[in-house]
Amino acid sequence: MAASKYPSPEARQSVNAIGARPRTPRAGAALVPIQEKVLAEIGHELGNFFHKLYYWADFLQDKPARQSADATAVQMLERTIRNLEEFLKVSLEYFHPTQLSCMRMEAGELVEALLVQLRAQVNGTPVSIADAGDWRDGGIMVDPGRFSQALGVAVRHLVDQVGAESTLAIAIGRACRDGHVGLEVDFRLNRPSEEPALLQTAAAGMAWAVAEKIVMLHGGELLESTIGPEGKSVRLFLPLDPS
Repeated sequence: MAASKYPSPEARQSVNAIGARPRTPRAGAALVPIQEKVLAEIGHELGNFFHKLYYWADFLQDKPARQSADATAVQMLERTIRNLEEFLKVSLEYFHPTQLSCMRMEAGELVEALLVQLRAQVNGTPVSIADAGDWRDGGIMVDPGRFSQALGVAVRHLVDQVGAESTLAIAIGRACRDGHVGLEVDFRLNRPSEEPALLQTAAAGMAWAVAEKIVMLHGGELLESTIGPEGKSVRLFLPLDPS
């Protein structure tokens, strides 16, 4: 399609912005500022979706058009609708009340489960582990199902950025946040791949927000940051159970 009277349907901001937010206190009311930001992101993304729907619908009505172009437009229209459905589903999950059914797990057991899940997906990427060893004497209260959901999102977020030259460094130790002593696991991905724009979806951004919410309801934090020009960090903090 040469010069078109329609604006490009792919003109949109990166959805990764939803994953980088400042740390907030752990009280239930602390979810409110994050919800406001997520609401703004939802409004922005819905605008993008409807922009694409109008674009492809108008394109199909703009005659004459080649049959092959029509087929491509129909496929893009169908994909946009599917992506919209997925985005709305994950958005509803974010705002739906989340009930936790927690049990006490030994910190070592939880870390081992985390490393097993990560190693199974990094496809041979070199992994180094720095273990401070000061976190083992304690347990963590977790809802296994919900925590596994949040952990899966965090692992996929890392794996999706692994490139041919990437290396992964994991630091495990004891940390203190807002007066709470806990377990901190810091994943640092060096030389991540440049994620193709087509793989960045609004639903993925909302899934990260859901994972943040779940970890926060556990009293912890899930943070993403950029380290210099060639590094990414995902940090997980969970408070240790004093009992």
